[in-house]
Amino acid sequence: MILLDILIINGIVYDGLGGIPYKKNIGIKGDQIEIITSDEPPTSKLINAIDLAVSPGFIDIHSHTDFSIKDNPKAESKVMQGITTEVVGMCGFSPAPVNENYFADLMDYFTNTVNLSEKDKLQWRWKNLYEFYEEIEKKGISVNLAPLLGYGTLRIAYSGFSNKPNLLLPEQQRKILYQIEKEMEAGIWGISTALEYPPCSYCDVEEIAEACKIVKRFNGIYSTHMRNENGKEVFTSLEEAIKVAQISEVNLEIAHLKVAFKEGWGKAPEVLNRIHQERKRGIEINADQYPYPAWGSSILDFLPKEMVYKGINYWRNYLLEKENRKEIARFIKNNLNGPEKGMGWEGIIIADTKIKNNEVIVGKSIHELSIIRKIEPEELIIDLLIEKEGYVKLIIFCMKEEDIKTILKDSLVMIGSDGRAVSPHGKFSNTHPHPRYYGTYPRILGKYVREEKVILLPEAIRKMTYMPASKIGLKNRGQIIQGAFADIVIFNPDSIIDSATFKNPHCFPIGVREVLVNGKPVVEQGELTSSLPGSFLRRK
Repeated sequence: MILLDILIINGIVYDGLGGIPYKKNIGIKGDQIEIITSDEPPTSKLINAIDLAVSPGFIDIHSHTDFSIKDNPKAESKVMQGITTEVVGMCGFSPAPVNENYFADLMDYFTNTVNLSEKDKLQWRWKNLYEFYEEIEKKGISVNLAPLLGYGTLRIAYSGFSNKPNLLLPEQQRKILYQIEKEMEAGIWGISTALEYPPCSYCDVEEIAEACKIVKRFNGIYSTHMRNENGKEVFTSLEEAIKVAQISEVNLEIAHLKVAFKEGWGKAPEVLNRIHQERKRGIEINADQYPYPAWGSSILDFLPKEMVYKGINYWRNYLLEKENRKEIARFIKNNLNGPEKGMGWEGIIIADTKIKNNEVIVGKSIHELSIIRKIEPEELIIDLLIEKEGYVKLIIFCMKEEDIKTILKDSLVMIGSDGRAVSPHGKFSNTHPHPRYYGTYPRILGKYVREEKVILLPEAIRKMTYMPASKIGLKNRGQIIQGAFADIVIFNPDSIIDSATFKNPHCFPIGVREVLVNGKPVVEQGELTSSLPGSFLRRK
């Protein structure tokens, strides 16, 4: 009889498909599930999972860990909540391709999502995604990564970060489509856009649809951060995404689905109904969601979009002029679509900044800091834009709990963190991230399954495992069956809960006992190991 590497006994097995849980033992050999049995075959390592749930490892369908994995290969905040695979390259951002001719433009673009040091910038030279992920994989990572190609990064590589909205020239579009084809041939899983932000905001339906036709040829997916998620514009934005899918027949994923700000509250059923209508007509459309009433954003969202398009040098010099400053302060105060219309200035928290004195303001609300500095909130926004050169990450409260629950219950919605892998120590310890970076999956299982009974546990696990695996085409992951890869999380369904809060986000969750990636423990007895068994997953 074969000697197993690991045998998990006495656990209650959730297969990932939403079926009835059952009690069996799971034997692991190498990176695969060798046997599911009532017996106890010989093994090198025994894990007693009595009274615990044994589930496929969670698959984060919407992650930004590609921008933190170099500095945090253990992916601590992700594996500690049971995540074993992350789909990255979201919201139009990906680490590559890099074109030296537009390198400064790319760094300007990245300001909206990541704070790169000068040392980081010197090393940021990958010509394609395969180069980046091959390098990351060789160095070792704890999670599996399935990357998409960020269309914003790609567009900059061939047309720059234009000072004004622009359509592609035929030669630029030809090169972009060729790059997509080559990336897909190399194993990338699809493309993403963030139509709310330039340069993706310059794109029309036809441009995106042409790109998605190539993605469709390879059976990839298209994930879109829609052009607008507030109550007035969410329906128009959804129609735009649907139109792209109708033209290209691409597999469509609506990123971090929400109805934001008070004018949108209560409209979740209408949005979901529209998604189901298209599903019935044959469009492969799904959505993902994180279970929090606040989103992450950038301070640049307070500026007029046409000003942001012109780049940091332009708007910084513009704001240094006294009369211009007054004009923008009035704009911020009167802008009905501004982020401050969510829950007030008290509901906008500073999550991260660049340059000195970061620790003095991180974690404070705009309201709180404006009192400390004895200036109006609008003036504070302008000061921070200048001081921090546009890099101020914000947490903005703008969603209604009832809408969150409505979206969560929907059969076409999966779970995604929309977060990076960070850590409570080292480089990331002085940041103030959204708590979803640490708590998304335990929050679903603790708050919305056990405490509030919004959905049942097998269905929650399906939304975290088989459903995202099936969506992107991951084979032999996201389910517990013989021959599947041994990505497994063992947790206590009676105690699992998130600990990270908006005030104190750097907290690991409670109740996650063991996490295996490709058959190797990355969490044992609730503690991180030093193992780095993750892989760069290539589409085949």
